[in-house]
Amino acid sequence: MKNNTQSQQLKQYIDGDKPLKKNKFAKLIAITSGKGGVGKTNFILNLAIAMSIRGKKVLLIDADMNLSNIDVLLGIYPQYTLSNLMDDLITVEQLVVEGPRGISIMPASSGDLMVMKNIKEYQQALINAYTELRKDYDYILIDTGAGISDLSIDFVLSADKILVITTPEPTAITDAYAMIKVLYYRAKSPDINLVINLAQTEEEGKTIYNKINLIVQHFLNKTVAHAGTIPLDKSIPEAVKEQVPFIIKRPRSVASASIHNIAVSILKEDKE
Repeated sequence: MKNNTQSQQLKQYIDGDKPLKKNKFAKLIAITSGKGGVGKTNFILNLAIAMSIRGKKVLLIDADMNLSNIDVLLGIYPQYTLSNLMDDLITVEQLVVEGPRGISIMPASSGDLMVMKNIKEYQQALINAYTELRKDYDYILIDTGAGISDLSIDFVLSADKILVITTPEPTAITDAYAMIKVLYYRAKSPDINLVINLAQTEEEGKTIYNKINLIVQHFLNKTVAHAGTIPLDKSIPEAVKEQVPFIIKRPRSVASASIHNIAVSILKEDKE
């Protein structure tokens, strides 16, 4: 055990010592990015709703302890956060709140100094929480902090599938590659999928994906899959201002169609 990386230990702890029966426990999907400001949290919120619409029981965990904002996007004010769970003041069930279209949400503790001073305890509390809840859901989506901190990387690599979000901006592309490089350095064969957000067109999204994938192939001798592209859509900032997910506010928008396509692709892949 001592030779294992922390992320491997997390995954073993989550999965348990005994083999899991197929479909008995939720599949863990981590959504991450190389930098902030690429629309990661907005993406994961709408993806969770798209999966729930298709009959899946989905739990969305906000694991970004520094800048958590899922509750802000929805205009909700949770009574409890993970810091309360760390203090043994509440149960896991009390922490989870109901979101739109049947999704469940586990809110984080944004800017909580006590949490930031007790990283290991925070990590353990979060692991305990979603380990306990894993039997109750089909999918658990984890919104990790942006960047390549040890805490973020460990959470990402403990997941079954990884979605890396980027935009066409050069800095976002560079940081997305940095994230992918670290993930491949830390794990032998992580299931990494790239999402291009805020692209001018579907074609631009494919071009950005191909560019990043070629760099990954050239320097790492690996590949990443293209999970999908979300074109720039005016309905996105409008929905953010009104604190309503765009997949609900503008269900026929281009962005909503793209999110649905990604959700369908993930669900279809899991059936195969």
